[in-house]
Amino acid sequence: MVFPVKVPYTISADITKYQGAPFNVNPDQFYLNQKKKELQHTNGIVAQLSDAELYVKIASAFCGFDAIDKIDFLATHFEEDLAVLHKGELVAICFCFPSGFIPAEKIGQNFYSLHLPVADGETLRSSSDKVSQIIAKKDAMFRRYIWTISSLSSLSQHPSYERPIVSNIEDLYFRTETQTTVGLGEDVCLFFVKVDMQPLAEVWLDKDKKEIVIASINSMTEDTLTYKNLHHIKQIINR
Repeated sequence: MVFPVKVPYTISADITKYQGAPFNVNPDQFYLNQKKKELQHTNGIVAQLSDAELYVKIASAFCGFDAIDKIDFLATHFEEDLAVLHKGELVAICFCFPSGFIPAEKIGQNFYSLHLPVADGETLRSSSDKVSQIIAKKDAMFRRYIWTISSLSSLSQHPSYERPIVSNIEDLYFRTETQTTVGLGEDVCLFFVKVDMQPLAEVWLDKDKKEIVIASINSMTEDTLTYKNLHHIKQIINR
């Protein structure tokens, strides 16, 4: 897996062309079980506009399944979280493992609005229209990585989940998201997100990675540290 940390830390539409499978065709049962658990107990992780069934069916056909028209039924077939966009607007989403937001609250928003809460995200937002058009082109595939550190070990970082107050590296987790977009033409785009969690202590075993993570967090603005809940974590990793 690509190590996504860069110095200095910046927020941008740093998508790169990708060739390969957008989702794991042989999903790990652990992810499937966790999805089922989240869907049973967590509110606001699924939403679909009333006229989005056609687009979900298109997504289902692309993924190799029968004509599934409900986004949550489709998303339980693979590890990745899934969203469907039409004309740059979010029309269906099933994010069982969200990163600190409530997915259902994003339904109906365009690419620009989706990224309004992102601290220091002016560059990302300014390219919203262009990116929306590029990723929806037929057969266009792009990949992007984001990362953070969390005291919450679960794949889901839903806002309703309380983050433990910690004081040691051993209590922290390195979280990455592999975001893959697939353009299906007709202004339809699929957005897959694979979440990985790794104990930060394991990352710290690699001196180079450790130094890059520390330098990247130390380069973050106060707004970004607040947005990513990293103020206290910054103190821990700098000890």
